[in-house]
Amino acid sequence: MQEDRDYSVYPSDLNVLEAFKSFDEYLKSNGYTPTGQKSESHSLTIYDGEFRRLHAENLDEFMGTLSKHPGALPIYLHYYWKKGKDKGFSAIINVKRSGLEVCVRSDDLDIVSSIHDRIRTFFKASNPLEDTSERVSKYGLKKSIFLAHRFDEYGNKVAANVNTFLRRLGFNVNEGSGYETKNIPDKVAQKIRSQDIFICIFTPGDTSWILSETSFAKALGKYIIILCDDSLNINKGIVGGDYEHLPFPYENVEKCYSELLYSLPL
Repeated sequence: MQEDRDYSVYPSDLNVLEAFKSFDEYLKSNGYTPTGQKSESHSLTIYDGEFRRLHAENLDEFMGTLSKHPGALPIYLHYYWKKGKDKGFSAIINVKRSGLEVCVRSDDLDIVSSIHDRIRTFFKASNPLEDTSERVSKYGLKKSIFLAHRFDEYGNKVAANVNTFLRRLGFNVNEGSGYETKNIPDKVAQKIRSQDIFICIFTPGDTSWILSETSFAKALGKYIIILCDDSLNINKGIVGGDYEHLPFPYENVEKCYSELLYSLPL
């Protein structure tokens, strides 16, 4: 079993020698011993500047060389450790200015996992947290839409126009029940859950109902598109600034259809 892990972050002032020493001491305390001499498949290389490479013959020589060249990078270690007759692992630790590359190979899956975790700890390595707020990709979605809008005369008129446009494109379109309350009825909540895409239309009037439905769709991880009468000042921070916001002139929602086409999975 071989597992590779890449880390884009480690401390700029990391004492690389101490990290290697800590790793070596951990292995010794757990009964692992290095194989001794470097084989053809193993490498203990320290890059001292652009044109000079230092190749150690064994782990002790590698540590000694690294202590004399503390600022050297990259540093490449490929070595094998054994424990008794049956257990052992090989590890590649490649320390670069841009990050850390680690490869561990062993017949024992638990060894692979534990060695990776110890290396990450000793080198204080990590990756930036993934941005879970990023908008869902439109690719791979079903052609199903929930259309949220106000149920007054203007809101219904705009929604009917958009609904017809979407159905002609082959989308299945569901809408709410016609009640405007802050608490979303179960039937409406189920409709939102069942559709992959959520489109809300902001028109003049109380938008608290639309915001409630949009927040619910956002919590479900739906792909969200926002159509907004450009006479309104909708707070993108409340709705979600990372979603498509398509403005349209009063009573002329068709003006945003070209952008809507681009935003939809066709």
